[in-house]
Amino acid sequence: MEVRDALDQLDRIHDQLTRAEVYRGFRVPTVALVGCVGLLAAVAQRWTVPDGDAAAFVWYWSAVGAAGVLIGFGAAVRSYLFREDDFERRRTRRVMGQFLPCVLAGGMLTAALGRTDAFVPLLPGVWAVVFGLGVVAVRPHLPPAIGLVGAAYVLTGGLLLAWRPDGPSGWCVGGVFGTGHLVTAFVLRQAAQGDADA
Repeated sequence: MEVRDALDQLDRIHDQLTRAEVYRGFRVPTVALVGCVGLLAAVAQRWTVPDGDAAAFVWYWSAVGAAGVLIGFGAAVRSYLFREDDFERRRTRRVMGQFLPCVLAGGMLTAALGRTDAFVPLLPGVWAVVFGLGVVAVRPHLPPAIGLVGAAYVLTGGLLLAWRPDGPSGWCVGGVFGTGHLVTAFVLRQAAQGDADA
């Protein structure tokens, strides 16, 4: 009985340490690259998506989003498999477990709303709100300023939903997510430099 109690107590201590430490699985160059992809995709939309084609807009930005997920999570998965020890892997599982529901919710909302042309202009706002909630969910594991980034996504998404543009705009997606990822990369870089200086 005492051994089991001691192991349970060790697990609780590990959980507390996992919550207290900053997660380093999101790499600055990778996050910045995803931001650049978003901005480039916003520029490229005018040549790849015909004006007024709601279905093409949804498919285009779904593909860009999938590429962003592969780039972003690919680096975290690589670290998980080849660099992290058991303690760091536990933290990665916790962070991903808190963030992945927003990705899944965004996919389900895209599938539901993307089928009706009238709802497609709402998707950029919905995506920003859902992603922002995911950022807020992992805020305890990242530098404190990440909470402001998450709040900015949610606020921007709310403004996009209230504005309701006539047609879907690539800048409402690529501009928001590209800028958001670049700001996130800056916050992560500043936190890493602060840790190095301490």
